[in-house]
Amino acid sequence: MSPATRYDLVTLLHVTADIVFVAGLLAAALLLAALSTHDAGQLAREHRLVAAMRRLHRAVTTPALVIAWACGVWLALQAGWFHSGWLHVKLALVVALSALHGALSGALRRAGADVPARAWRAVPLLAVGAIVAVAWLALLKPF
Repeated sequence: MSPATRYDLVTLLHVTADIVFVAGLLAAALLLAALSTHDAGQLAREHRLVAAMRRLHRAVTTPALVIAWACGVWLALQAGWFHSGWLHVKLALVVALSALHGALSGALRRAGADVPARAWRAVPLLAVGAIVAVAWLALLKPF
């Protein structure tokens, strides 16, 4: 396999893992935002939905995050991008999205027992903003 083919395959794997990660991240954030409008009685009825989201988050979203990070670092090393300013900004946003993933995991764990805080209502919009910025930086490499 030629180096160019290998690079293209890793890029494909990276983008696929990114899409799966983003879908899982947004699904969890939207669920917590929706649950923050419920009272304790309504939340008890949503227990199965929260449990299913926790399983999805653990089995699909987390491995996608790991694959995206591994492929992304490999791609940056192969292309020599670690000196580029756009990559530093992108990495800061990706670290923030990774931290949000961890916060969502904890919030999903606690959501089975307590109504999520109202602050979760703003998280989907913030996550979409960071995701769009990451994609913009990766595609245009502006600086």
